Amino acid sequence: MNKKTCSLCKLSKDSSEDFYLCAGKFRSECKECTKKRNVRYQKKVKAWKYRYIDDDTRKLYMREYYDKNKERFARYRSEFRARYPEYYKEYFRRRKEK
Repeated sequence: MNKKTCSLCKLSKDSSEDFYLCAGKFRSECKECTKKRNVRYQKKVKAWKYRYIDDDTRKLYMREYYDKNKERFARYRSEFRARYPEYYKEYFRRRKEK
């Protein structure tokens, strides 16, 4: 059991359990301090801002987006079918087995 001291909180902890391994070495800050730093950063950049969008709003947005770009989606599907002719046969066969 190797002990290591965190560079931020200055507490001595077990290196294999309380520190992340990065590029073959244990990081200088403990897992707890890393998590706290990540939470502060995410709050600062508002990373969670778009996570809680209402499902109905998202569905409406996607429906409108699809309506605006129908030709693009149709072109993509036809190119995909031409490039991978066996894909849909295999896909539906696998779904039927489940």
